[in-house]
Amino acid sequence: MVGAYKNEVVYVKSIVFTLGFDVTSVIATLSGTGLEGKEHLVFIVPATLTSRAVSSQKSLENHLEVLNARGFKLTYEFLSVREDDSAGAIAHIYNTLVKYDEILVELSGGLRYLILVTYLAAMVLRQRVREVAVRLESDGRRVLIPLLEPSKLTQSDARMLRELKSAGYQNQRQLATSIGRRISSVSRTLARLEKMGFVSSRGSRPSTFGITLLGEVFLLDYESTKKQE
Repeated sequence: MVGAYKNEVVYVKSIVFTLGFDVTSVIATLSGTGLEGKEHLVFIVPATLTSRAVSSQKSLENHLEVLNARGFKLTYEFLSVREDDSAGAIAHIYNTLVKYDEILVELSGGLRYLILVTYLAAMVLRQRVREVAVRLESDGRRVLIPLLEPSKLTQSDARMLRELKSAGYQNQRQLATSIGRRISSVSRTLARLEKMGFVSSRGSRPSTFGITLLGEVFLLDYESTKKQE
């Protein structure tokens, strides 16, 4: 769901919130952020909504409509992520936010799961993320959270993921032939990439391997970083 003015302005700045039942912290953050008035707001919510969650969204929409009536041109959307697919959730958040030049992330509400996958997406988007913050429940202070470096792909990892993305599922022998490596080396790399959530396997005798959504996100980040070097 996207709010008003979506097609009128090109946006380069986004503020991301994990949204829970209580929108007080979101409204407080909006009031203290120093809005320019043309930001795009993204609210991360679970795909399965309760009546309380729907009510919270409506309350927040009403507040944003009041701000826009005062001259702001804020746009917004509620980004739904599945709770049973963490890799898909991270990829969905990444693909939504990667178009913005500057991102502020507020982890002050919502399910712990939402906070975790949003933080992990911010790690991959670290070159665009200006800051990640949380508002303390004890005294309401806003505290900045450092971004950790995500797992880095090697050139060999990237080549393998690129091949799987291009050709689809392959068994170890096929992949070894495609990229010119020994089967034993391919086997070790696939085991490591599968543990990291970048590839998935299916079937047996022989198993075939394919790139996951999370693997595609990290491959995109790897290639983007290489272009800037």
